[in-house]
Amino acid sequence: MIKHLLLVLFILIVQLPLKSQNFSFTEIRKLSENVNSPAEESMPVISPDGKTLFFVRTFYEGNTGGRLSGQDIWMSRRGDDGEWTNAVNNMPFLNNDRNNAVLGISQNESTIYLLDSYGPVSNKLRGIATATKTPLGWSQPMRLPINGLEAGNSFLGFYMTPDETVLLVSMKTNQKAGGEDLFVSLKQADGKWSEPKNLGATINTRGFEISPFLSEDKKTLFFSSDGHGGQGGADIFMSQRLYDSWVVWSKPVNLGPEINSPDFDAYFFLNEKNKEAFFVSNREGSFADIYTATLSDKAFEDRQAIINPGKYRLTNDEVNELLGLPLSRTIFFEFNSYDVAAPSRELIYFLANKLIEFPEYQIELIGHTDQEGTEDYNLQLSLNRAREVGQYFRSFGIVSSRISTTGLGKSKPIVTEGTEVEMAKNRRVEIYFIK
Repeated sequence: MIKHLLLVLFILIVQLPLKSQNFSFTEIRKLSENVNSPAEESMPVISPDGKTLFFVRTFYEGNTGGRLSGQDIWMSRRGDDGEWTNAVNNMPFLNNDRNNAVLGISQNESTIYLLDSYGPVSNKLRGIATATKTPLGWSQPMRLPINGLEAGNSFLGFYMTPDETVLLVSMKTNQKAGGEDLFVSLKQADGKWSEPKNLGATINTRGFEISPFLSEDKKTLFFSSDGHGGQGGADIFMSQRLYDSWVVWSKPVNLGPEINSPDFDAYFFLNEKNKEAFFVSNREGSFADIYTATLSDKAFEDRQAIINPGKYRLTNDEVNELLGLPLSRTIFFEFNSYDVAAPSRELIYFLANKLIEFPEYQIELIGHTDQEGTEDYNLQLSLNRAREVGQYFRSFGIVSSRISTTGLGKSKPIVTEGTEVEMAKNRRVEIYFIK
């Protein structure tokens, strides 16, 4: 049986159409001259309501202290027409003649997180500072102490989540030759922050990893690197956080040529409420500009469980990591049948053993049919197929509470036109791991 199972797994691996990512973007465009100038723009941060854009300008005459001083924070607001207004930097407490930048905004938008360039003058950065919103504007920034950032590292980058509990850090350490690595610091129950922990070798390379960003559910990391290959000098990648760990990640996936160019691409920021992303690229000149992209609706559909919409459906990368190999999770059927063939039973047995090993996961079984027959008949047939697969999972030791089944009939075909062999692909049960 083992020899036969290995053969089945090999066939399924060869046939598997691997999905490269569960986020996709369209409508890539450069922001207008109200934001982008002849100088360099970088580090876009969007307020949670999507109406305010903070970013950094470098080598700009209008900066505090002039063109050759440090970076200034600039701000633009979204007008009623959806366009960004002419950016301004009249934030006296936030801007000085050093390097200033916004690193995150609280969910209620009353607190802003900043690069700490407000203490004694030094060529070393001190870490993080915070400022609060007042009737007159932002308050004087105050230092946020975090162990591990006290040494005055010159190579620091940050992202603070809107709930103010997770801080991502890009930092060059004495232990590493080359560029920055990515770290995480977590807010503890006593309000203090943990010492930054390295995200691990799956994320960090001998090159540099910079400009981290975390999705709203804290499960998807976006970052820029020159150490994972790609389109050019630095590309934007995404990786899924696995098993609720901060050091176990799926293999980083390049966001592709729509986002990345042969030049420098970094500082990705996603506003999921408005389904829009912002990033920085110098693809059109020596200085970088800010670009925007639209997050496709399909990306959100792919992440939501069908039967249990309050749960998160694991991506292909996450499931492959869980199983230890890329493996198809689709059971096919003969015409007008819901009998599970012997090779498919062996696949179910393999998946059931993984579910036993990882009890925190559940499965959804989604049945489908081809286009022959009435709608009512196909709905029942698709449900019978899902239930039959579920019965095999139960016989292999998976309790019913971890199995959800439904049938979609002929409403979701893989193939709408083609040969009999091609149309047979519609007769299937799809297995999804959820958490």
